[in-house]
Parts: sequence; structure tokens; C-alpha cells
Amino acid sequence: MHCFFAEYAPLETTISILASTGDVNASRKVSISKESFVNDLTKKMIELSHEQGLYHHDIFAIGVVVNTKEMLGRESGQLQKELASSFGFTSVVDSEENVVRKKLLQNAK
Repeated sequence: MHCFFAEYAPLETTISILASTGDVNASRKVSISKESFVNDLTKKMIELSHEQGLYHHDIFAIGVVVNTKEMLGRESGQLQKELASSFGFTSVVDSEENVVRKKLLQNAK
């Protein structure tokens, strides 16, 4: 199983696919709009996963490193719900990379 991992920055966001061991299988830098964050992230992650031959049943969670209040102007709980709804699996949102990685890997199947 794999998980999606994103580190948001206003100009260049890094999106990755991690193995359940935490190893990076694929990664790229993309532009994600603050205004359409969830839709843009969903589209870019799906593109990256399909390029790797991975589909919905291969992914168990998504984690996003972002200070939601400062960078996106919203609460982390709301973003977490929107991501879970858009992707259809568990989401983790935090401003600390190590917290997001740890929570993601705890959900590994």
C-alpha cells in the first residue's frame, strides 16, 4: 500500500507517493492554487499515481504539511474533512512534516 504526501508552499508544492515504509516512490513539484487547493491537489495526485500504475485501491491515506490558518486561511479540521471527502480515504493535516509522516505511517495497512 501507498499514501499521498504533500508539502504545500504558495509557489511550489511538492507532492509525493510514499510506500507504507515511508520510502518515496515518486515525487514532483507542482503549482497548487490556494483558492482551489483541494481540487488542484486531487487532480495532481491522481495524475502522479496513475503515472506510477497506482490507483485508488493502492492508496490508504493522504497527508498534507501546511499551516492551514496562515497559508490557506482556513481551519485544519475543515481541510482534513474536504481532503477525506475528495480522495475517499483518511487524511492528515499538520504544519509539522514529522507529525504528518508519523500519522500516515501509523495508518499503513
